[in-house]
Amino acid sequence: MKYHKRILKNGLTIIEVPSNDAESVVVDFFVKTGSRSETAKENGISHFLEHFLFKGTTKFPTTMEITELIDGIGGEMNANTGKEHTQYFIKGRHVHLPIIFEILTDMLQNPLLDPVELEREKGVIVEEINMYKDNPRINVGNILEDEMWKGDPLGRDISGTPDVVKKFTPKMFSSYMERNYQPGNIVLGISGKYDRPALNRLITKYWAKLPAKKWQAWPKAKDTQKKPRVRTEYKKTEQAHFNIGFKAYDVNDKRNAPATVLAAILGGGMSSRLFVEIRERRGLAYYVRAGNSQYQDTGVFDISAGVRVTNIEEALKVTSEVLKDIKSIPVTERELGKAKAYLKGRTTLYLEDNQARLDWYLEQAAFKKNIRTPEEIFKEIDAVTSAQVRRIAQEIFQPNKATLAVIGPYRSDKSFLKLINRF
Repeated sequence: MKYHKRILKNGLTIIEVPSNDAESVVVDFFVKTGSRSETAKENGISHFLEHFLFKGTTKFPTTMEITELIDGIGGEMNANTGKEHTQYFIKGRHVHLPIIFEILTDMLQNPLLDPVELEREKGVIVEEINMYKDNPRINVGNILEDEMWKGDPLGRDISGTPDVVKKFTPKMFSSYMERNYQPGNIVLGISGKYDRPALNRLITKYWAKLPAKKWQAWPKAKDTQKKPRVRTEYKKTEQAHFNIGFKAYDVNDKRNAPATVLAAILGGGMSSRLFVEIRERRGLAYYVRAGNSQYQDTGVFDISAGVRVTNIEEALKVTSEVLKDIKSIPVTERELGKAKAYLKGRTTLYLEDNQARLDWYLEQAAFKKNIRTPEEIFKEIDAVTSAQVRRIAQEIFQPNKATLAVIGPYRSDKSFLKLINRF
């Protein structure tokens, strides 16, 4: 899977991932700013922009005009926001590259930020926040990170809160974009089928002549956890949801390869240890998963499950026993090989899509010291040993690094705190 990277004089990074068997093209602007770059009064503004920039630009002044143009070419447009990024993309037939590029460019460079649209969209955003709050499976992860990084921008909810969102003004959006939406803080990606000279002409016309300006530095995580933490949120539910998080490794740490293999062994599929022990053997949960995710300066290894309300303590005890086992008993070569094959297979299937291929390189270009191809990552995974997995488990799974978030009909943290001390 080939790619081309270059950086303009003004700092704009360009990633190209051509595909010989595609008839479509996707253009993606990946902005290296998200909720952790916001002040407390701006919490949720990155996510709001994900909606707001589609509401009209200088050349395309209404939402309807933008959507009709995209519908008129049979294209797809979307956006998403994270703690450290916001991205906007449009996908369509390759012959429509000029209009796709122009719409996205005008969204980032010349948004109207219309006050009327702003007030209207506030209601939409508040309802989206409410929707996530009403979904315990999603919301338990937000509670976990808020507790893991207390008082730190990294811990804040990406969507913000209704009270904060309702106070947003056009001036706040202009200020935020001026501080963060500069060429040096943006990665432009293109994938699929396209004419490279035509792409270069578009880049020269719309982006190459922009001046290089400074952008806002992201604040590093300051939380220094020294003991286990528990946070419960009372909700009358038929199913309880828990998420256990452990402080882990930043995006450039070499220990992420064995940590990722560890996550696959514990909760990467239907034959993983936690899935088998909690769901198959005991029938305590519907879903069980484990994951290893990274930020620029830290990371989180987390385990989550949806369990019967009456059986959450048993599920947590089983989880602690599984973690103790993997810290003390070496993983067999058979189980290690299965986890590696699982990771490589899932990655291969994911990368069948042009958008996914582009995302692979965009995230690396934005946050990693070096860009690696899937083949290079697979070699790293293959090199992971049983001893490395055991050592990483011993490093991560310590009570003083653990945080437990629970949503369900529970009024006290005390019993859960006793359980998490077992980890």
